[in-house]
Amino acid sequence: MARFYVAITLALYLLSLCFKAIYLSADGSLHALQVLLLGPWGIVMQIYGWFANPLLGLAILMHRRWRWLALVLGLGALYLALSALQVERLPDNHSYSFLDVTGFGPGYYVWLLSIGFFCVAQAWWCRQGVKGAQMPGWHWLDGGLAIVLNIAIVYAIQTPSLHFQLKKMIEPPTPVQIDKGAI
Repeated sequence: MARFYVAITLALYLLSLCFKAIYLSADGSLHALQVLLLGPWGIVMQIYGWFANPLLGLAILMHRRWRWLALVLGLGALYLALSALQVERLPDNHSYSFLDVTGFGPGYYVWLLSIGFFCVAQAWWCRQGVKGAQMPGWHWLDGGLAIVLNIAIVYAIQTPSLHFQLKKMIEPPTPVQIDKGAI
């Protein structure tokens, strides 16, 4: 199992994309694929948890050659992923209004588990490397799961129900007219 930790990490990551990630007030929710696609827009709202994804990707790519750097990147990804727990309000893709975050779904927790598992396994391999053990190489399963992940992302990009219309999201709300005669 220790030799296949990259494949297990990718499998958990892919599994997380099958579930809802965030529950919002007014019966709203965001699917994990939706959060993955729209995460970079978190910069506008000062939400940086999504950036755990590229850090995890870099850590996986560097896991063999630069063990300790991969571990540091993985821990950084874990920190950013945990910072998402502090998010209080997010826009909904149906009403385009900001709703309160009421909870996190299985997609978020499985995503967090995938990052945490990578960090634990990478730390174990860093320790084994100090003892002179050889790091495991890439397996065909790693490549296969990476291809499936890319297919899932392409699918999500082409699925209209997962999209935000950014123009509607950043528009100011319509002004409210007050009837002066009613006052």
